[in-house]
Amino acid sequence: MIRHWHSPEPEEIGHNILEFLQAMQGPCRISIPGRDRSRCRVLVTLLHGNETSGIKALFALLRDSLPRGWQPAVDLHCYVIGREAALLDPVFTHRQVPDKRDYNRCFRPPWDIDEQGLVCRKLLDEIAALEPEVVIDMHNTSGEGPAFAVATRLARRHEPVVSLFTDRLVVTDLQLGALMETDSPDIPVLTIECGGAFEESADRFAWEGLQRFAGQDDILSPVDSEWGLDIYHNPMRLELDKPLNLAYADAPRPGADITLKVDIEHHNFGAVQSDTFLGWLSPAAARHLAVHDREGSNHFREYYRVENGRLFPRRPQKLFMITSNPVIANSDCLWYTVADPEPT
Repeated sequence: MIRHWHSPEPEEIGHNILEFLQAMQGPCRISIPGRDRSRCRVLVTLLHGNETSGIKALFALLRDSLPRGWQPAVDLHCYVIGREAALLDPVFTHRQVPDKRDYNRCFRPPWDIDEQGLVCRKLLDEIAALEPEVVIDMHNTSGEGPAFAVATRLARRHEPVVSLFTDRLVVTDLQLGALMETDSPDIPVLTIECGGAFEESADRFAWEGLQRFAGQDDILSPVDSEWGLDIYHNPMRLELDKPLNLAYADAPRPGADITLKVDIEHHNFGAVQSDTFLGWLSPAAARHLAVHDREGSNHFREYYRVENGRLFPRRPQKLFMITSNPVIANSDCLWYTVADPEPT
């Protein structure tokens, strides 16, 4: 179910990312021996087939760094999962295989209802057997915006790992079935969002962060200072309760239920105030918008207001993970929000 590929040679992995993925033949674990064979770390990437910065960084590590004598500090086990979606035509545009579940919503029971659940169960079993120091799950954001990390709890053991990548941490209590929700005191699990897919800055962020994550001898020692991270607590998601016709434009799009401003992504990790104009809604669209907490309660009216068909925040807040992809907005969410306008 998950192929094990040990220390692949450069000629085995191909000349580009497509050849690399084709050579895997399915979900795959690539293992690279480290200088210290008594410890290991885990990288998971390409859970979503349209988020490529992590797989690009791994390919560069295998094709460029290892042949020049570079070696990770400890054994490095790299899982590439969403290969099938990535290879669908047009390549690297599908978050998941149509009519199949999103892998990063399958890390909780039931496991045996489909292939995605079984693969995720197998991945968790292998991680438990490996007993890694830490697991990072590398993603791209659905829209333009800066990089950040995500955790399900605030733990001192997380800070030095997050700091290898970014100074921005989102701590969420939402339960979606994501890999990071399996985090425990014994095996920390963190999500790293590298920035927008296909942005050169995101690819560079992933490459530099992976080198630090894999190459440094000690990445878990607590930082002897106060928290050095900007921390965003318990975000909620602006979601649709049914698929709607979404558009992104400078004026209301005829036939669209919701037209968000064409530059809506510029608000990623920026503070929006009660007078910040976000977009236009048809008369019925507001009934299908929801801001859910982890218990499923809808806080839309606490967070947003609609005036003459125009959408505004009702209270100051920070927005992030804003997408301009209507498919992702319908299937996942329009964005995440944190009520506090300043990082805690």
